[in-house]
Amino acid sequence: MKKLSLLLIFSWLLVSFSTASAQPNRRSVGLGVSLGAAFPQGNPNDIQIDDWDASLGWGFHVNIPLIGTFHLTPSAELYRFDKINATDVSLAFKFIVPALMVDLYVGVAPGLTTYGDNTNFHIGGLGGLSFNLFSNLDLFAECKYKIIILDDSNTRVLHTNAGILFHF
Repeated sequence: MKKLSLLLIFSWLLVSFSTASAQPNRRSVGLGVSLGAAFPQGNPNDIQIDDWDASLGWGFHVNIPLIGTFHLTPSAELYRFDKINATDVSLAFKFIVPALMVDLYVGVAPGLTTYGDNTNFHIGGLGGLSFNLFSNLDLFAECKYKIIILDDSNTRVLHTNAGILFHF
């Protein structure tokens, strides 16, 4: 009986370790792309825009887990202020809350916004969720709210996007 118990335990450990090593680690570095909309509000440096007028937004990011529930995410997002292209480059500090089927997250995202000949600091907050589609591919949806700091007034931008994240 003792030999049978040891054989069952050894078999269980062998199966557990072999399936764990065959699956990519969802906590590994990931590369993601996203597509969505940007809704600017305010008039940055004499650019006249209608408040909350939507523009197409897209971007990419790298997800770097420091621990299972805290990730650094450098990102770049491109969108438009009326007819002028804008680019946000930021470093998000994300706090992950693993739930049953999804990972919920919130965070802060300081960085720089460039449009025309202007470059300004921005600070923002974000929230989203990530769903594991396959072993190394996640789907995510995210919402960011950024405040672009200007000399005379501030401009706000709401980003909503969704995309995929590939884990290496």
